[in-house]
Amino acid sequence: MPGTFDIPIYLRIGNGTETEVGQVVLNIDGDGTVTMTTSDIAAALRATADAMEASAKEADDAAPNG
Repeated sequence: MPGTFDIPIYLRIGNGTETEVGQVVLNIDGDGTVTMTTSDIAAALRATADAMEASAKEADDAAPNG
């Protein structure tokens, strides 16, 4: 049955705790096969980096000028 399959992406820096920063969404074809390519992973990491960058910019914009 066609559908999608989500795989979460976690980030941990040093000894810190892991935080979910995005996910890879894969398509399932009609016979139930899930194919994951390096392009799928690269696209997910680019989207995650964009989201992290946007979040950091929002935090910077909200910070009081000092």
